[in-house]
Amino acid sequence: MKEEFYISLVGEAFDGYTEVTFQNKPVYIKHVNIRDQRYLHKYYEKYRQIAISKGLQKEEDRIKQVLADGIWEEKDDLKIESLQFEVENLKRTVRGLFLPSQKEAMQKSIEEKLKEKEELERNRKEVMGQTAEDYASQRSADELLRFLLFKNKELTENLYSEEEFGELEVWQVAELADIQSNIQKRLSDSQIQEAVLRPFFSMYLSLCEDAYGFYQKPITELTIYQLRVVLFGKMFYNIFQYTDDIPEDIKQDPKRLLDFSDAQRNKDSNNKGGIREDADGSSVFGATKEDIKAIKGEANTVSLREEAAKHGGKLNMEQMMRLSGLDV
Repeated sequence: MKEEFYISLVGEAFDGYTEVTFQNKPVYIKHVNIRDQRYLHKYYEKYRQIAISKGLQKEEDRIKQVLADGIWEEKDDLKIESLQFEVENLKRTVRGLFLPSQKEAMQKSIEEKLKEKEELERNRKEVMGQTAEDYASQRSADELLRFLLFKNKELTENLYSEEEFGELEVWQVAELADIQSNIQKRLSDSQIQEAVLRPFFSMYLSLCEDAYGFYQKPITELTIYQLRVVLFGKMFYNIFQYTDDIPEDIKQDPKRLLDFSDAQRNKDSNNKGGIREDADGSSVFGATKEDIKAIKGEANTVSLREEAAKHGGKLNMEQMMRLSGLDV
């Protein structure tokens, strides 16, 4: 994307709101901060009780019924829990892996298990139908949305009163919710990470160490997007400060930069994979040539797996020693 996009993105986060057009009028959607989120909890219980009074079942009662009716099985719930547990364990494991190829393979496994879990959760939702908790979640989210809509960029005049918002058509509320969803996608973690690595933001990276000094506001008044700008800025600043020999072509790529930093940190912690710093070529058991480039840079990279393939699948001791930089 062009530099102007990322400049606009960071500026939008700094403003603390997004200006949109709704029904041919400018509307200002406030970005959520920690204090705003209390409204979700405040209204959730209110609407949950309303739903129960209208006859909607609580989730705990509904699950008992579908189990008794035989349209859902307890083993399916256990499978969902098991998959969640596996995904969390795999995510912890991938953070400690040394080789990028291993990380990639593990990430594929995570995605497969997440896909399986999401499919089960969709099936469960179809069986369960709407519960009191579902109703409360939707209505409290709508209420928070109303709270974030303003007529002016100073965010002092709400667009709708509670009564006026309640009179909107369903499609109008849905359109506003879509607008809010698009803002969340635009200001996603990955987009903000890309933005703070762009050249225009480089002069601000060191300032991200101090959130209060950066914004001149208490943290409790910062929006979630403002917090993420300084959080990611600080994270990448520290990587640049304490990671040596970062290839130029990855300095603006958040994922590759984080992978490189992880690989360097894991290598330095206990020399996993057996890399010799004084060898003419670097060799790592199980590594591809791309792995070693990611770890050591472009020079003198050797993959033992690829070298073994050249020699019928095996390397003798003399060949191994030469690859490790030893004179034989």
